[in-house]
Amino acid sequence: MLGRGGSGTGEGADPMGHEISVRELGAVRLAGVLHRGDYRKLGSSFERLRDLLGPGDWAQVRRAAAVGHDNPRRTPEADLRAHACVLVTEAFALRPPFEEIRYPAGRYAVMLLRGPCDQLPETGRRFIEDWLAVSGETAAAPAPYEVYLNDPRDTPPAELLTEVRLPLV
Repeated sequence: MLGRGGSGTGEGADPMGHEISVRELGAVRLAGVLHRGDYRKLGSSFERLRDLLGPGDWAQVRRAAAVGHDNPRRTPEADLRAHACVLVTEAFALRPPFEEIRYPAGRYAVMLLRGPCDQLPETGRRFIEDWLAVSGETAAAPAPYEVYLNDPRDTPPAELLTEVRLPLV
């Protein structure tokens, strides 16, 4: 983990005090279902995702994740696109309505959010817009993605851990 305070080297914390590190990550394969509309209603797409996963699929699932493809400050709510996802192994048999999303190995800025997921929209925005502007780093395509390190079904909201992973050049 890197220290706090923007130094122009990619180190530090975002303006809200969340821990940020820049590190090398391996390639990631996601299987997701498309969600359209308000990002705050992504939970219904996660329920659908869980219902679609069969008993044989769970051995290939590693964690829950999400990808928000559009900026809600620039895109009308009805046009917002996201995927409710699971990180899966190469052995996962992709089938409709699952869509595959891949992230390459490489450098990522990773922000750790401790607390309820309803903080993600504003915290993620500040990380991507504010931290990136002073970090000395440059974002790469594709869009950032979130990885949920524990489960909101059995973890108190204050103890939830989420990583926001931003690909870097």
